[in-house]
Amino acid sequence: MSESKLSVKQFFINILNAVGTGVVIALLPNALLGELLKFFKEGHPILELAYQLVLVIQSFMAFIVGIIAAHQFRFNGAGATMVGVSAMLGSGAIIFHHGTVELKGIGDIINTIIVVAIACALFLVLRDKLGSLEMILLPVVIPVISGLIGLTTLPYVAHVTKGIGRIIASFTELNPMLMSILICVAYSLLMVTPISVVAIATAIGLDGLGSGAANLGIVAACVTFLFGSIRVNSIGVNLVLIIGAAKMMIPVYFKNLIIMIPLIINGIIGGLVAYFFQIKGSPMSAGFGYTGLVGPINAFNRMSGDPTMNMIELFFAYLIIPFVGAFFVHAICKRLLHRYTDEIYRFEIPKQ
Repeated sequence: MSESKLSVKQFFINILNAVGTGVVIALLPNALLGELLKFFKEGHPILELAYQLVLVIQSFMAFIVGIIAAHQFRFNGAGATMVGVSAMLGSGAIIFHHGTVELKGIGDIINTIIVVAIACALFLVLRDKLGSLEMILLPVVIPVISGLIGLTTLPYVAHVTKGIGRIIASFTELNPMLMSILICVAYSLLMVTPISVVAIATAIGLDGLGSGAANLGIVAACVTFLFGSIRVNSIGVNLVLIIGAAKMMIPVYFKNLIIMIPLIINGIIGGLVAYFFQIKGSPMSAGFGYTGLVGPINAFNRMSGDPTMNMIELFFAYLIIPFVGAFFVHAICKRLLHRYTDEIYRFEIPKQ
């Protein structure tokens, strides 16, 4: 792909496609194995090590996104490495503490997108223009400039998450039913964006019914995309959505914002379910949905009464009602909305 043929629109589509794929590669190991390993690792050194590994893989999300973005632009191996390193440096996943370098979470996805875009743009502009000095200058110029810009923008980008968090925190001051609906809808809309829903929940200390509503908002987003995707995407993509990693659909969502309509409707359904079933959770469980059974387990631990009935209620709250509701919402939207089709949910896997 030559620079002359690369439009601004295609440039950002490549970046978003890389984010969608990179998020899945980085987060899937922990989503599949994290809770299971956490439960069984005590007294088992191999399982403890495996648990640490899936956390480390998750922390390298920015690097993975950078590599995939470079692949989208057909960069060579050296160029891909420069973009990956730039993304890692500027994402916020690396912190410098008393002369040491530490990994902290996955970083800020919005900032990762900014840094990857800058690094890719620099490589496109500078490659083949420095002659014999290219292999000397580019590994210095691209990571250092991109990383510095990323670390400079990081505090300001973090204000976006904090601002959204303050809005969601204001919902908790409303009556419980309205609060549940608004939080569930907000989380349904935010799940498939670069904004970290987990970071919002932990920043505002979202717990109790608010956390449960947020959890069902994640479920609402996953089932919305699942029923849209099931006829047009491969079984692998659909299995990822079933697992709960809906962030992979960021490029699909941004290209087809009409998807907000079923997300809102399914969010309203989820909010009502959270309220009537009294689904509760903690700030740490609010952004997981049913991934790794984090949401259902936390909700179960906060329920009183007969355990069997509680499990049945959770089965309906997390599976039956969201899945059945999303099926009908998708069918109705296809019938009533002119531009709403299965095709808008097609996920473009980066070509080899």
